[in-house]
Amino acid sequence: MARTRASKAKKIRHVVVCLRRGKPGAVGVAMVLKSIFRQFNVRARWVHESGLARAVRPGTDAVIIGGGDGTMLHAAQATMGSRVPLLGINLGSLGFLTSIRAGEINSVLPGILRGDYGLSERAVLSAKMEGAKSSWCALNEVSLAPGNDQLMVRVRVKVGGEFLTEYHADGLLVASPTGSTAYSLSAGGPLVSPKAQVMVLTPVCAHAMAQRPLVVGEREGVELSLGSGDGPAVIRLDGSRVGQLGRGKVLRVTVSKPIIRLMHPRGSGFYGLAREKLGWSGSAAGIAS
Repeated sequence: MARTRASKAKKIRHVVVCLRRGKPGAVGVAMVLKSIFRQFNVRARWVHESGLARAVRPGTDAVIIGGGDGTMLHAAQATMGSRVPLLGINLGSLGFLTSIRAGEINSVLPGILRGDYGLSERAVLSAKMEGAKSSWCALNEVSLAPGNDQLMVRVRVKVGGEFLTEYHADGLLVASPTGSTAYSLSAGGPLVSPKAQVMVLTPVCAHAMAQRPLVVGEREGVELSLGSGDGPAVIRLDGSRVGQLGRGKVLRVTVSKPIIRLMHPRGSGFYGLAREKLGWSGSAAGIAS
């Protein structure tokens, strides 16, 4: 689902910058970025989140995002299909999609602007209602949650056309490997390398203990429908409500063609990020690369 490669060829000269308004430290980060841009003769367009989609034009080398994973998800939606890489500066807390801490900008960003960086290409999920012409895309997950005044939802699941089970839970997630570190992780799902070509089915607080998260192949496809007697379920993509799944309808989740390209400092990757963010024991100091 993802490929990671290092690059030294493409220097960064034209960027779009979007810093989450109201985030502590955003003003200081902006001042540091402007100083570095002047030093390296980088042209920057500064935009708010609402103007991000219009700001990414041909010739844009990178989009620099300051915020948390929510800001990165918004940027991913706004730039979907453009192939312009996203570089995240963490102004939030956990930040699995943001690869640079605010205090690292002075030491890390100059190398990236010179072209010394890695790119991780992330596939996205496509969700489409049966019979519909258009579809939705999500970087992290597609989720179903109880609608109206319901407390739980019953979701019938097929994988590769074969009936799997009917989940009875507070919700059900279909997550990408990228999304395995987000809502799915909080709901008890596994961590998955972004290079794995899989999707993860994660029930949220399942009624039956035997109903556990399941990893399926990305080419199998997942079909979701409601159990008998249940009212509409809320469909969310990356946390944003996009519609409802009614009785008798089928929502198909597959892997989409557009990709999101995440930029990161050379030498850093998923496993080091997981070790750091989750506070796993052990140090990488002294380990030969």
